[in-house]
Amino acid sequence: MIAPAPSPQKLSRVTLWAGLLGLVVAGAASLWFVLLAAWSDAGTLSARYAINEWRTGKRPPLYGADWERARDDLQAALATTPGNAALHEELAFIHAARSRSTDDMQQAVLHYRAATALRPTFPYSWTHLALAKHYLGQHDDEFWAAYDHALGLGHSEAALQPAIAEIAFAIWKKLGPQRQQAIGSMVATAKDGSRKPLQDMAQRAGVQLPTP
Repeated sequence: MIAPAPSPQKLSRVTLWAGLLGLVVAGAASLWFVLLAAWSDAGTLSARYAINEWRTGKRPPLYGADWERARDDLQAALATTPGNAALHEELAFIHAARSRSTDDMQQAVLHYRAATALRPTFPYSWTHLALAKHYLGQHDDEFWAAYDHALGLGHSEAALQPAIAEIAFAIWKKLGPQRQQAIGSMVATAKDGSRKPLQDMAQRAGVQLPTP
């Protein structure tokens, strides 16, 4: 026997309840991610404060147990919220800034690489990835991709221009005419307070900047 088709009213109620259930599930998932992010932020508050003080020169570099504590706090938070690009940035910074040893710089590269994947339009991650690979002497395809992103996205960022220029002037002949022209334009259009230091960097490196 063929079962009778459900009435339109019953179908409407089923659809309504299904929609409400979907909203509840989505809301619960969103709330869970918010709670995880808040927990991650709370657990790294001390570490992030210390790192920011270090980064801005308001306190000496972290060493020994202080450095390890900051790293462990960040890694624990990253295990909870693995998609947090800011945590990758902080971990990369403390490895890169502690020393230029191969092991530390390789760790920095790993975290900067993850940060660029999570925030592909953020110029700071690309610039620092290129800089870390430059310090390692790894001028490979990944380096050039990172450098081109850094130059394209960060050419007008005063905080990034010295790093972009440092790399350029160190490997000037490898840049090629197009990148050299882009660096010349970056320096020429830099803000008044930034232009002269960039020009001085070029002069010390023996680089003749092209006219934009």
